[in-house]
Amino acid sequence: MKFAKTFNQAPLSLAVACALLSPNLVVAQEANDNAVEVIEVRASSFADSLQKALLTKRASAGAVDTILAEDIADFPDQNLAESLQRIPGIAISRDAGQGREITVRGLNSSFTRVQLNGMQAQSLSAGPGGVRKSRAFDFNVFASELFSQLTVHKTSSAEIEEGTLGATVDLKTGRPFDFKDNVTAINVQGTYNDQSEEADPRLSALTSYTNEDRTFGFLVSASFSSQLINNVGADTGRWEDDSFCTDDSCLGTQSEDLSSYWHPRFPRFADKTHDLDRTGITASMQFAPTEDTTVTLDALYSTIEAQRLEPFMQAISLARTNSLGVGQTYLTDYTIDSDNSIIAATAHEVDIRSENFESNWESEFTQFSVDVEHHINDDLQVNLLLGTSESVLDNRETTIIYEHFGVNDPRRTLDYAQSSSAVTFDYTNPMSPQIGYSFDTANPANWELSEYRDRIYDATSSYDNARADFAYILTDSITLKGGVTYKDYLYEIAGSRADGTFASADAADGTVDNVAFGISNVVTAADGNVVNAGGQSFFLADGAQLSQFLASGGWSYAPRGGDTYAVSEENMSYFIQADFFFPIGEMDLRGNAGVRYATTDVESTGLVNGDPTTVKNDYSDTLPSVNLALDVTEDIVLRAAYADVISRPGLGTLSPGGSVDPFNLAVSYGNPFIDPFRATNYDLSAEYYFAEGALLSLAYFVKDIESFPTNETTTLNWKQIGLPDSVLGGQAEIVNNADFEVRRPVNGDGGKLDGFEVQYQQTLDMLSAPEWVKNFGVLANMTFVDADVELTGQSDRSSNFTVYWEDDVFSARISMAKRSEFTTSFNSNPNKERYVDGTTHIDFSASYNVSENLKISIEGINLTDEPIVELVSPNVGGRIWNVTQTGRQFFIGASYRM
Repeated sequence: MKFAKTFNQAPLSLAVACALLSPNLVVAQEANDNAVEVIEVRASSFADSLQKALLTKRASAGAVDTILAEDIADFPDQNLAESLQRIPGIAISRDAGQGREITVRGLNSSFTRVQLNGMQAQSLSAGPGGVRKSRAFDFNVFASELFSQLTVHKTSSAEIEEGTLGATVDLKTGRPFDFKDNVTAINVQGTYNDQSEEADPRLSALTSYTNEDRTFGFLVSASFSSQLINNVGADTGRWEDDSFCTDDSCLGTQSEDLSSYWHPRFPRFADKTHDLDRTGITASMQFAPTEDTTVTLDALYSTIEAQRLEPFMQAISLARTNSLGVGQTYLTDYTIDSDNSIIAATAHEVDIRSENFESNWESEFTQFSVDVEHHINDDLQVNLLLGTSESVLDNRETTIIYEHFGVNDPRRTLDYAQSSSAVTFDYTNPMSPQIGYSFDTANPANWELSEYRDRIYDATSSYDNARADFAYILTDSITLKGGVTYKDYLYEIAGSRADGTFASADAADGTVDNVAFGISNVVTAADGNVVNAGGQSFFLADGAQLSQFLASGGWSYAPRGGDTYAVSEENMSYFIQADFFFPIGEMDLRGNAGVRYATTDVESTGLVNGDPTTVKNDYSDTLPSVNLALDVTEDIVLRAAYADVISRPGLGTLSPGGSVDPFNLAVSYGNPFIDPFRATNYDLSAEYYFAEGALLSLAYFVKDIESFPTNETTTLNWKQIGLPDSVLGGQAEIVNNADFEVRRPVNGDGGKLDGFEVQYQQTLDMLSAPEWVKNFGVLANMTFVDADVELTGQSDRSSNFTVYWEDDVFSARISMAKRSEFTTSFNSNPNKERYVDGTTHIDFSASYNVSENLKISIEGINLTDEPIVELVSPNVGGRIWNVTQTGRQFFIGASYRM
């Protein structure tokens, strides 16, 4: 049975919409009876895959962009984020030289919904800021080789699940029925980074089998990659305007009060090492027991094991604002620039720190699903989807700190080989500062054990998904759709710390004698090694000491309220939608209109005064949407879209964790009753398909956002707060009807975001030029965004540009991804606002077909070794926070297909 009806005057794009069931199908339309004929063809080239992606875009009712498998495999991309950055409107953030999260049309990854094989999912990870606790999806967990198609829905429709203000990213792994023939492919690559000077392997393989009757098939794919990356640069830890010591309590004094000037908090060099192993496996099995039924079983597994080493030496007391920090420090030989920045100085009587930081984390993602598609008759189709996914993250961060205290610091307990304690810094060239110390930093006799930290985080995210959808062809022009979706989401994180100074442990063991629970603060050559990090040699603690701290029992673990909470959301949603196609004179109007109704029950648990506290809430939303596409001619499409959308609140915001003071009648906590982000989106676009595989388009988009959370201090009666009486302890009966001062996030004002996207794509075969010139092609896009709300991750401008050349044997391309600066942290004091400078990344790829089955390739990523520059104080043009470079990455490999 064939689920299709003949549409009079249907353009080619409608046939494509009906038949693009996989990235390996293209469609032709018979001239005589307008029936849809499905022809299976595997894309034969990079240009061919781009052309097929345009067919999907052309056929869609809404704003959709697609990358197909050949496209992904041919880009020099390490992961999904770097593949997605080629799409108009998408920019990515990078960590350790790899793409991690995406921003779509100015909205960061917290506002983007990601689904794998039709099911919403979340991947957890860790990074320089510790465990990532937002709803964001970390694309670095997955290798791009595992996926056959990436689709970004920039406009919403009723049939697309709610949960995003920005976009829905639909990731699909390969399935056996996607392939016309049985196939086995193996890819082997060697990678080399010119900064770490390390060579690592990258491997992937796929095998797909389908029986002759195409009633049964299976597919298995796997990938493995290993990578060692160095982050090399400099750091300040932001800038402060503190009061240095100017009285007789100091060993010396500076000539003037410098409290109105800004100084680096801890000038230091950064020389970090990231070691990452990533493994991924997909499996798919498909059955077609009848002509009308297809059953698909999908499984996906991916894991990352990562280690991050950060050896630091720094003048830590410049970051301490109390009497034991800058209060005991004075400056000489200082230079102040026109922005009131102390860009160079010698700081005396500072505490110098040698810090051995090590992070080990593992993220494991698993997903299983079953998808049933059944045609009840010629007019009615039913789809059932059932599945579950889980992401588990284990992260441990340990730090052993040696310190060289100033002479007048009372925490100093030892006589060092050299008593001098001064640091000289010069940020005249902020990209390459100069830092020096007044004592032999490589001599262990100049250090004492100061502090030990051990932080453990365990996080889990899971989704249980069930969906039933139907589609009914009502008339030749109208198809009715409807369905119900159930999702059960759970996020849990438990954080504990065993942080403590040596002095506190020494006092806790009963005797203050410079020995804490059997561990001495005297540093000897056996306690570490002399390392060279950031061009400086200094003595660093040995990680082997960790077992001594654990065995001592002097540093006990305690849960940390801000890192321990759980959020559970149970969601039911229903939709009804009409897809339509109507001729209007010589034009065709197609699209959809519908409404989605969603209910959400929230249960969040956090620690209030150390005790678990659970709060429940619920809300519902009615979300209408309309998508219109007017085929003005065979080459011109005009689009318009409207939708009410929501994005659920941040996980940390929903936690009721905090503190309650029943004696002083004060409460500080998260807000489990915070509203979701709500917005109304509008889109207009014009697309001109002026040649085969060519496009020129302009899109305008508006997101009218209702509100953003903001922090508030107010007075509420206890019964209005929503916390249980049990957290009041023995004061419950006394104050459970009293007014409390409450500090919490609340729904703040909203605002508008709007912008433009321009896209151009074309092969140059139309030129009157030699044949080799006609083999060139161009892809280019630019996005402009303006917002009157504070959005982290929003670049005002982003662009991508690719030039490629290919024939039947050789293919080469060079790509540029560019984005302007974006804010990472807002602050009421503009001197403390944090942002990342604009970047331009250039990548290259070339391949040669040795035979029909064998291809060799060479690729280069980040060819200009673009630095990532983090800054503060945009009001004065930026003060350096952190600058790092990760080197150029080169790949050479071969792929064999049989």
